[in-house]
Amino acid sequence: MLEIKNINVFYGKVQALFNVSLEVKENQIVSIIGSNGAGKTTLMSTIVGLNKPAGGEIKFMEETINNQPTHKIIKKGIIYVPEGRRIFYDLTVAENIEMGGYSRKMSPKRYAEEAESVLAIFPRLKERLNQLGGTLSGGEQQMLAIARGLMGNPKLLMLDEPSLGLAPVIVDEVFDVIVNINKIKKIPIILVEQNASMAMNITSMTYVLEVGNVKYQGPSSELAESPEIKKAYLGV
Repeated sequence: MLEIKNINVFYGKVQALFNVSLEVKENQIVSIIGSNGAGKTTLMSTIVGLNKPAGGEIKFMEETINNQPTHKIIKKGIIYVPEGRRIFYDLTVAENIEMGGYSRKMSPKRYAEEAESVLAIFPRLKERLNQLGGTLSGGEQQMLAIARGLMGNPKLLMLDEPSLGLAPVIVDEVFDVIVNINKIKKIPIILVEQNASMAMNITSMTYVLEVGNVKYQGPSSELAESPEIKKAYLGV
């Protein structure tokens, strides 16, 4: 589905990613963990074309997308839900969801079907369709950001820090939603997450970034038992 080979990314003269390689298979949830400044968001931005790699290759469904513009990459089905939710606070829940499908130019009937399918995963949002996005709770805003992303009909969904700033009980809800999206809609997911323990619990593969390098990678269940990972990321 997605194959990244030895990409290098710079901000000016400062190198942010060093020969990073990563793979996502069909219907797989992959987690990327690491401390602040490790390069996680830079990697996500590079996949969707907001940063251009200085070397290496990014292939999506067998097609090289390195130098394609962001809007073309999104139309191919890579949908990025960035850190910080970034919903439209002055639009209603329904309008935010509608914006997610804007580029698809669907008929009213098709849009209604798609929206109903997405809202089935988010019953709380369905109860608040006429409420302004800015009046929702933090957890509801995060769910709205994900719902808006799903309206883009992703073939690959990338979620950047979906639990950031949320209460533990709400984090559980958000992670349940992520699992349900993968199971119900069969969408592979890249999960960048500060809560390493929960991320590794719902993913099959984990990549650990340190200062722009992939320091560890492997099955999540195996890495979770690694003494180095426990000490550095799991607080054990």
